[in-house]
This record gives sequence, C-alpha cells and structure tokens, in this order.
Amino acid sequence: MKKWFAMILTLVMVLTLSACGAKEGTPAVKEETPATEKGPQSEEIKWPERPIEIVIPYGAGGDTDFNARAYVEGLSKELGVNVGASNVTGSGGSIASRQVKDADPDGYSVLFFHSAINVNEVIGVADFGIQDFKLSSIVAKSPGEIIAVRADSGFKTLEDMFNYSKEHPGELKIGMDTGTMVHVQSLMMQKAGFDISLVDVGGASDRVASLAGGHIDCIINAYGTIKDYLENGEFVALAQTNGERSAGYPDIPTAAEQGYDLTLEKHYFFAFPKDTPQEIVDRFAAACEKVNGEQAYADSIMESFRQEPFLASAEEGMKYMETFKGVVESFVSELVAS
Repeated sequence: MKKWFAMILTLVMVLTLSACGAKEGTPAVKEETPATEKGPQSEEIKWPERPIEIVIPYGAGGDTDFNARAYVEGLSKELGVNVGASNVTGSGGSIASRQVKDADPDGYSVLFFHSAINVNEVIGVADFGIQDFKLSSIVAKSPGEIIAVRADSGFKTLEDMFNYSKEHPGELKIGMDTGTMVHVQSLMMQKAGFDISLVDVGGASDRVASLAGGHIDCIINAYGTIKDYLENGEFVALAQTNGERSAGYPDIPTAAEQGYDLTLEKHYFFAFPKDTPQEIVDRFAAACEKVNGEQAYADSIMESFRQEPFLASAEEGMKYMETFKGVVESFVSELVAS
C-alpha cells in the first residue's frame, strides 16, 4: 500500500513539474511574438515599383529644366523604372513646389528645384520652404549666371555699363522674373550702384527673346540659354556671378574681379514630401550619385551649359540653402515691393 502511494505521489510530482515547466517556457514563446510582429516593419521597402515623376518648377529650355532632364535617363537605368519629368510653371516655382509638398509621401513624386525656393518663402509667395521637404541631395551647381547685353550696346565690361547707367539714370532695363533668383541678382546690381530699372519679362527663354528683340538692355542667364547668341556675336558676356571663374568659360571674368559684389551661387536639388521614408530618399540619392559620376553625364552638362559635376549630401545642402536664404532676407523689403 505504501509502495503504491509512493508511486502515485511520484507521478503527481512529475506531472506538476511538467506543468510548471510549460508555464516557465511560456515567456520564451511570447518573446517570439514581438519579433514576429516586428518582422513586416523591418522588411525592405519595395520601391520603386512604378514610374517616378520629377516635377520641374520652370518651363522648358532653361537651366533648371536642363539639369533635371540630364538625370532622367540615368536614374531610369539605376532605379529600374521609368523616370519622367514634367514642367509645372507659375508663381516663381511655388506651384510646382506645393504640388510635390502635398503629394503622397510614397517616393513617386520628386521636386527638382534650386536655391530660389528660399526666395518664394521669404517674399511670401509660398508659406513653406525647403525645411518642409525631405532633401535628398544637392546634385548640381550652376557654373555662374552670365550678365549679358546686346553687342550693339557697346558695353565691353561691367564698368562700361555702370558708368552709362549713372549718366542715364533708370534708362537701362534689366529683364528678370519676379520672386526668383534672377530677381535677387538684379537687386544686387542696384545695391552695387547700377542705376537700372527692373522689368519682369518671365523665365529664361523669355528673357533671351526680350533682350534679342531690344525690349530690355541686360539679362542674367545661365550660359546654356545664351551660348548661341554669344557664339554668333549678338550678345556680349560682361561677367559671371560665381565666386571664381568657371572652368567652362574661363575667359569671362567674375563680377567680383571687376569690383562689384554680385556673387550668388545656385545649387540644384532633389527633394521629396516631408514624410517620405528615409530609405527611399537615400536610395534615390545613391542613384543620383551614380549618375553624377558617369562620364556621359559630365560630357553632357559641359557641352550644353559649361558645367562640371557637383554633388553634396542633404546635410551639406541645407547649409547652402541657409546661406542663400540669408542673402535673400537682406533684400526682403525690395523683393516684396517689386
């Protein structure tokens, strides 16, 4: 009897320990649950799976349009989907900017713009700025805008134009586009002492046509938009606005060399809606870096716009934007009054 009782007691103890063991093992099972729940979140984002649209805030034929499209073919190849570009004009670029800012943050709508986005914000054309986007990277830098006049003006240097403007106050007209970088540069010329009148004639191609047609006397344009006129002798380049002479046109002196503080550098960038996953933004930046390093790209921008490849991270890019914004803010009253 005692022997049977001992056997039963032993069996009960074994069963009890097994049950306890199962309970103690439960946390181990639960530890797998969070890992399972996190699994889908840690999966690589499947992007891109359809065409990507690059939105350009100015019309065809200008430097912004050219620089955006210089990336299209290479990005299509690197990303494995069609990368297209569309021109959405108006309000100094703010209409296009807003379109991308308010787009779904899924990586399929990308803004290609430049430093002038700060002008839109400072003068109130837009109630947002670069900080309301997720900057991918700076992918190009202007080799310097060209201050150009018609050959029949007789001007050979900035000093020639400066002296004439002093002798004929307000007579000379400089064509610009309100609320843009060219607007700021035109104000910089006035601040430097040029007695000129500002006339809003529109974008890059409109300014070229107005100068060629004799409606205005001076423009500040990217080299690529006026190179044919420079080569045939119809226009004369008085200066470039970069801090140093561009390797693409080393024979054109800077404004600073001639004693005029007109230096203003323009950086082009790609940016996404603010809530776009960083992984997507980084992948796009990596693709841009590969395109930027290709010889075909370098040859294309040098041939068309006398430009050299330039690349900077989003962090560096924000510093460029802040510096440019500071310059624009120094002209805010004049910009708003125009």
